[in-house]
Amino acid sequence: MPGEHGFPVVLTSEGSTASDTFGASIAGFISALPDSYLRDWVAHLYFKVKSNRKGIVKRAPYGLAKVQAALIKSGIDAKIIDPNKLDKAVGPNTKILGIYTMDPLGLSYGSGIVYWILKLADLPYSGIPYISKSFLNVINNEAIKKNRNHLKIIVGGPAVWQILDSGSQHKLGIDVIYEGEFEEEGPGLFHKILNGESVPNVVTAKRPVPVNLIPTIVTPSIGGLVEVTRGCGRGCQFCTPTLSGMIRSMPFEDHIDKEIKLNIEIGKVKEIGLHSEEFFRYGAKGINPEPDKVINLVKSSYKLVKSYGDEYSITTDFTTAAVVVQAPKMVKEVSQYMNEGGAKSFIEMGIETGSPRLLSMLMPGKVLPFKPTQYPDIVENAIGILNDNGWIVVGTMIINLPGETDNDVEKNLELLDRLRKLRVMTFPLPFIPMGALRHRDFTILDKILENPLRREFVLLALSKAISEARADDDIITSKMENPVVRRMMKHLIRATMGLVLSRYREKLEAMRSPNSARITGIVNTIGRK
Repeated sequence: MPGEHGFPVVLTSEGSTASDTFGASIAGFISALPDSYLRDWVAHLYFKVKSNRKGIVKRAPYGLAKVQAALIKSGIDAKIIDPNKLDKAVGPNTKILGIYTMDPLGLSYGSGIVYWILKLADLPYSGIPYISKSFLNVINNEAIKKNRNHLKIIVGGPAVWQILDSGSQHKLGIDVIYEGEFEEEGPGLFHKILNGESVPNVVTAKRPVPVNLIPTIVTPSIGGLVEVTRGCGRGCQFCTPTLSGMIRSMPFEDHIDKEIKLNIEIGKVKEIGLHSEEFFRYGAKGINPEPDKVINLVKSSYKLVKSYGDEYSITTDFTTAAVVVQAPKMVKEVSQYMNEGGAKSFIEMGIETGSPRLLSMLMPGKVLPFKPTQYPDIVENAIGILNDNGWIVVGTMIINLPGETDNDVEKNLELLDRLRKLRVMTFPLPFIPMGALRHRDFTILDKILENPLRREFVLLALSKAISEARADDDIITSKMENPVVRRMMKHLIRATMGLVLSRYREKLEAMRSPNSARITGIVNTIGRK
């Protein structure tokens, strides 16, 4: 049969990244748990990947689907393979194994958050994040070991910095690390390897890829994702989208519409996620939004998905606070198509800091066209606007930023207090070294918690985030295709988060004093929804 001697170019990813977790990609957060919490049979069931008998997947992580599309456009017939079925696809004919990774060594912010959640709840933490274990499972797969002498391993994705900065490339047996956007320079690397030419151990893309060189995907994406913009242009020093340059928008005709159709007709998804680093700036040439272009995109996408049936819908994933405050009427109109009938959905927002001083120093573009001194007001107003229009905000706040002082942490706490009554999950992120700053500082999670003020911030932020998540368990699990799994997950979320919140409440009560109004406020609200 085809593939019995191996496909020449095989693409895959770590097991948890390859799974759509029963149709609800948001439920993939469980992959950040240490592997000691997930027995192998449970993980195999929960992170199951839909694929055919040859191992070819039915849905793929969006970034990996883009890599495949670029390779196919260049004349290379690359196959995306279920990491659990590599033995069906890797063989004597295989020349390249490309691995897409989101967290190979457990150093991502998601893994850091889970570490804090467990530690502050006095729950045991041992082992490594399951997502990292699933990466090592691919690297150490028997089919790869058996054919190792005639294939090259290339690893790419947003987290390859972990491998480079830890100096673990050689130890892991990785031939080439690819950094940056793939479509323009990546295919040439693959062609050189297939032609037997020597290539560097590390390849870094020289520039962001022009829109006209970005092909549409040919394998449906997990979560029904369709990229509508790439890059951001706000210039935050620590952020990967910053490295992609100014925002670039994909055309609807013959690009976005093609990927929507592919995901619905072949991927069999019911919800299309219009993916962007800053959705409400679709079509923008600079910082300021172009409301007409955003609304036209939304209307066109809505009309297309509804042509398949009333049960089909559209959503989006990222925004900044500034653009929401700039164009609240646009946000309201978009919500009528994305949150129709009073529906609720999540949207992510990088709040990052409540300190105007840190904002001015590290990310002045985040608040444009407003001033850094206005930023706490902008964040509060933006979340209020989004809440009013059906969005629950997943808001990240970074602790331990370079140059951070206790006064900056106080500003974070003040902002957190202002957000107490709004629908926002305030997840505290340990500073992750990446982008322009990644070589300057490495976060030590326990050390951060040794500082009383930072510990208070992390505990209060997590209390707010988990309380909101517990209240929104229906939304978190609603996209799960298996009703039995959906009920089990809903019960698990409520039980585990209830346990964590009760322990956080005890710790906060112990910290409370007559002057601790912010602690009192959180204690009075967590777990009450």
